[in-house]
Amino acid sequence: MSNSSSNSNLSTPGIVLVYGGTSVNEIPLIGRFWMFLISNCASFICSVFVLYHLLFDKNLRRGLNSHVLIVGLIFNLFALVLDVPLVLYRLYHGIVWMQVPIICVLWQYIDTVSYTVLPKLVAWASFERHILIFNEQRLLQSKNRILFHYIPIGVVAGYHILLYTTIYFIVPCQNVFDYTQTYCGYDSCVYETSFTIYELFANGVFSCVCIAFFNITLIVRVIYRRYRIHRHVDWHKHRKLTIQLLYVVLIFYIFYFPLVIVGVCRYITGIKTFGSQYYVYGSFLSFYVNFLFPFGCVGTIPKLKTKIKKILLCWKIKLFAVAPHTVNTLQQRTGQTPMTAGIA
Repeated sequence: MSNSSSNSNLSTPGIVLVYGGTSVNEIPLIGRFWMFLISNCASFICSVFVLYHLLFDKNLRRGLNSHVLIVGLIFNLFALVLDVPLVLYRLYHGIVWMQVPIICVLWQYIDTVSYTVLPKLVAWASFERHILIFNEQRLLQSKNRILFHYIPIGVVAGYHILLYTTIYFIVPCQNVFDYTQTYCGYDSCVYETSFTIYELFANGVFSCVCIAFFNITLIVRVIYRRYRIHRHVDWHKHRKLTIQLLYVVLIFYIFYFPLVIVGVCRYITGIKTFGSQYYVYGSFLSFYVNFLFPFGCVGTIPKLKTKIKKILLCWKIKLFAVAPHTVNTLQQRTGQTPMTAGIA
């Protein structure tokens, strides 16, 4: 599964799409373009802000709960910088940037890896929160940290990179490219095999089940421990770690899970047009998994309001510092004194 699962749907510049005789309305191109442009710019700024603090703040960088988010943000940043701008170009010009086959393959590769790795990382983070909250002492030893913390994150990231590198660059396919469509209308020939079913269940269903199960049980365990132990310090820490992850999980509940459910229903019923109207909008909105992921990670930064106020204050000071310089430059060019400039 990937953002490109609806290439033929989203890239058609019409107003109405037809699925087996059933027509559904499509979001206009201009609407999609501006929604993507504004969302991508905001998401990029937020990604840089969050990554800066997670990487350069010693306390945050050393926090085990931050590592999976750092990896996820890096993958997501590739989508924001390389994937979405190409989508925007196609939406605006009606043709892909640089009509070269390798660009199309790389584009599809980046989209697929960035979109499929995030649910797996969040699924692992959901499981790891149980360890960080209830068995944190197990990770005090460096050997256990490597075995139960660093290796799983590396396996999740490496698995997706290796899998889709093989699919898109090693498996021989007779590629057909349509440069008027998003991702050039390209998919590897591997998707014509049973691999599609494997991807649906291994990436989609498995991730959804893990995220839902581990987060529900986490909430139950935290509440149960709260009423059993009655220790304010533990409760505050547990609540903070739980809520931090729930912000991210909520994004997947809204924008990722419904598409997986539709995919499973199509597979079980054999009806390819099942949920067609939702699938059009859902596939479009699936990009908001990438757009909103950095905002879900913002909750990990302590004293967030103070940090934002400092940034705005610095920006305001620089803005006012530039204004007098601009006035002085104008006066020098026009030969006017401050008095004559004001009179003029």
